[in-house]
Amino acid sequence: MKNNWQTYLLQKDKRIVLLVSNLVLVIVLYLFYQFLAFNEVRKGFVFNDPILNLFSPIDVSFFTFFITYSLALSGILIAFRTPSVFVTLIQAYAILTLLRIFSLFVFPLEAPVEVIPLNDVFLNSTFYGGRENLKDLFFSGHTATILLFAFVFSNKIVKGVYFLGAFVIAILVTLQHVHFSIDVLVAPVFAYIAVLIQRKINFQ
Repeated sequence: MKNNWQTYLLQKDKRIVLLVSNLVLVIVLYLFYQFLAFNEVRKGFVFNDPILNLFSPIDVSFFTFFITYSLALSGILIAFRTPSVFVTLIQAYAILTLLRIFSLFVFPLEAPVEVIPLNDVFLNSTFYGGRENLKDLFFSGHTATILLFAFVFSNKIVKGVYFLGAFVIAILVTLQHVHFSIDVLVAPVFAYIAVLIQRKINFQ
C-alpha cells in the first residue's frame, strides 16, 4: 500500500487531482450541512406510504448505526490500499452528496407520521448539528452510501458484501419508519448515477 501511494504521489497531476478532490468534498459537505438546516424547517409534501402502513415502527438504531459505519470504515480502509480507488470514492461521494442536495430540494417530504428518530451518533454530532433531523429523506443516504462502495469496488465477493449490507440497511431504516419505501428504492439509482458521473468526469 505504501508503495502504491509513493508511486501515485510522485505524479504531479495525481497530486493535484487528490488535492482538488478532497477540497471539493469538504466544500460539498459544508454546503450539505447548511442545506440540511434549511431543509428541516421548510414545509414538505405529505406522503402516505402503503408499505409503512403495513406495520408499526421498531427502533433498530443500533443495528443501522453498527452495520452502516462498520461497512463504511472497512470500505475506506479497503479503498485506501489503492490510490485510484480511494480518489474515485471521494469524487463519487461528493457527487452523491450533491445529488442528495438536489433531490431533497426538489422533493421535500414531511417525515413519516410514526417515525422513530434514528439515533446516529455521527450524524447527530456533525451534519445534524445536534438537532433532530426528520426530513433528510429522499433519498436514503445510509443506503446509497454503502451502495456506492459496492459500485466502486471490483472484487466480486466484496461487492456482494456491500450489496447485502445496503439491502439490510434499507430494511432497517424502513422498519423504523426513518425513511419511506420510495427513499430506499431509489437509492441504488442515485448511487449508480453518482458513479457514472464520476467516470464521465474522469473520461473513464
